[in-house]
Amino acid sequence: VVLNLRIMEFGGATAVAAFGIINRILMLIMMPVAGISQGAQPIIGYNYGAKQYPRVTKVLKITIYVATLITTIGFLMGMLIPDLAVSIFTTDEELVRISAKGLRIVVMFFPIVGFQMVTSNFFQSIGMAGKAIFLSLTRQMLILLPCLLVLPQFFGVAGVWYSMPVSDLLASLIALVMLVCQFRKFRTSPL
Repeated sequence: VVLNLRIMEFGGATAVAAFGIINRILMLIMMPVAGISQGAQPIIGYNYGAKQYPRVTKVLKITIYVATLITTIGFLMGMLIPDLAVSIFTTDEELVRISAKGLRIVVMFFPIVGFQMVTSNFFQSIGMAGKAIFLSLTRQMLILLPCLLVLPQFFGVAGVWYSMPVSDLLASLIALVMLVCQFRKFRTSPL
């Protein structure tokens, strides 16, 4: 809701329509990542419970690789053929132009989004729901909302678009730090 309001305030109705198109494209890319990540959860959880830690690490790595591959394909599509991608949803030239420009900005750090999603699900898989919830909230709430309030004041509608990759980057860095710290704990204490 806040995102749509900020886009409307700084970009108008056409920018809101552009965001609708961009959001659908992102959802089409993120659905397989979510499925793969959620599919890995019971495998990770079972092996973690069975104290098969090398398997846990192996499944986590494979899931991160596949998720990163999918989001990298989305990134390449958004950077190399954004006009083609958005023209699937509209023929309006102005809307295609605005959507393509927004898509290029939004997917700026998209290859690392898969990693962030997988890491969040990993913590849920090993029974650390608090960390999983925190990671889930970082991207969409704790980082994106403040960015949406601040960046458009300086950059207009571009600030709304830039809020999303900034949120992706910071949330992924937080996920990386939490994952590294967790694996250090695993090495120094019995699991």
